[in-house]
Amino acid sequence: MTGSRLYVARDRVATVVSRRRLRLDGALLVRRPWTALVEATVPQVRELGEPEERSGTGWLVLAPMVGGGLVAVLGAAEVGILVAAAVFFGAAYVEPVIRRRRRAKRNPPAADDARTLIAPAERAAFDEAITLADSVSRTWPRLGSLVDTAEAEAMLADSLWEISGVLARRQRLALVLADLSRPDFAAQSPSDQTALELRSHLQATEKALAEVEADLARRESSLRRAEQAGREFIREDEMRQAIRAAEETLGSTHPESLAITPADTAADLADRTRSVLDAYRELTDGLHPDHPH
Repeated sequence: MTGSRLYVARDRVATVVSRRRLRLDGALLVRRPWTALVEATVPQVRELGEPEERSGTGWLVLAPMVGGGLVAVLGAAEVGILVAAAVFFGAAYVEPVIRRRRRAKRNPPAADDARTLIAPAERAAFDEAITLADSVSRTWPRLGSLVDTAEAEAMLADSLWEISGVLARRQRLALVLADLSRPDFAAQSPSDQTALELRSHLQATEKALAEVEADLARRESSLRRAEQAGREFIREDEMRQAIRAAEETLGSTHPESLAITPADTAADLADRTRSVLDAYRELTDGLHPDHPH
């Protein structure tokens, strides 16, 4: 399950979504009905990792002072200055290398392993996706063996991760579009070559943004369909339980109808089961378009 988890950290202005465990100081965990999502609120997400970044820089100043001081005591002052300068430049080169190696050892490199959402629209959309995922997970106890909970949790985590990627791209495109749409740019002469190029990029950005919106809507729809299929199955099961209880109470006053009920129930159960499985299959196909059916 660890490899399938999704980590989310948020403060008042930013939301960080990561596939790796985040080092959080002063974090308050948010309780969720499923375990593959680890969410926490923190005082400031931008401070993640900063203490380690700052540590170890003190010797960058102390080393040349100590080295130069020893030579100055033992030899000429000019030699001390030269040694101090050599040590300083050597430290200035070596210290960043050491820091990068420490960071690499602590956090192995990974492609696109964290995304930061700062725009209110993107943060709200991601919150809505989490709420949908929570609703999906609440149907699992009633679905029994129809859904493998461990696999379903991994699928939900993957779904939220992909949605965060779509939102991060929409956030970037919105910034680009705002920059291209500046009023002073629009006031330029339509025949100006730079203005023509700008309008071309403006149209391309608008098209890309529309495609991202469609992709986001499709992924959100898959989550809603999974949640709806589970709830419909639960409601149908409750209706059948109520019917059976009524039949037991009233007795078999209509034998001919009772003879049909098992077949109808089985057919409806099969339909509802397919609906649930199709919903999760759709969610999986959305995450992995090349996934074999």
